[in-house]
Amino acid sequence: MSDYSSYTERDASNEALCNLVEEYLQEKDARSTDTVLAINAKTKKIELGHKTEFAAGWETYPIENLIRDNEENSGKEADIDATFEIASSFFFVC
Repeated sequence: MSDYSSYTERDASNEALCNLVEEYLQEKDARSTDTVLAINAKTKKIELGHKTEFAAGWETYPIENLIRDNEENSGKEADIDATFEIASSFFFVC
């Protein structure tokens, strides 16, 4: 198995991360402020939850670090630069 991933895999992962952050923003009032985005290092599965819900093998990221103001400063959106950095750490493309 290769240690390298395709651009398609990395970009699909980034899109999935952005979608999950956007889902959080839609449900923000129903979730706690200490929500994290978690990625299973082996399976690459992504979930939202509390840090204590995830066992070893999961990398967690505070959800607030993945959110930024939109261009009009009228609301919040997924920080695509932050999600791309995470996706790139799991899918190495050369």
